[in-house]
Amino acid sequence: MNRKEKYHLWKNRMEDFEASGDTIHEWVAKQEEITEYQFHYWRKKFKSETNSQSNNQINSGWTSLDVPTFTTNTAIELRLDDLSVYIPEDVSEEHLCRVLRVLRNG
Repeated sequence: MNRKEKYHLWKNRMEDFEASGDTIHEWVAKQEEITEYQFHYWRKKFKSETNSQSNNQINSGWTSLDVPTFTTNTAIELRLDDLSVYIPEDVSEEHLCRVLRVLRNG
């Protein structure tokens, strides 16, 4: 019997035990060629497997959140009468000086 077959055999045995309502000692006594040591070994194996799966589900339970994007706008808008000049935040100082010179001399 390979590992997979043995695993399923013992999985079925554990299900039978749970459904029986017997104590471990009573259930094992009714079985052929099963010791309490084997029973406890497999029961512990399945219990730790279940705990491991539960922990993985808890740890991998990521939640997706929609986080709004906040943009900081340090742009400048100059208004003079009917003239409006928008100066983006990444404008070079040199370029801004040229624009202001033109406005002064205009």
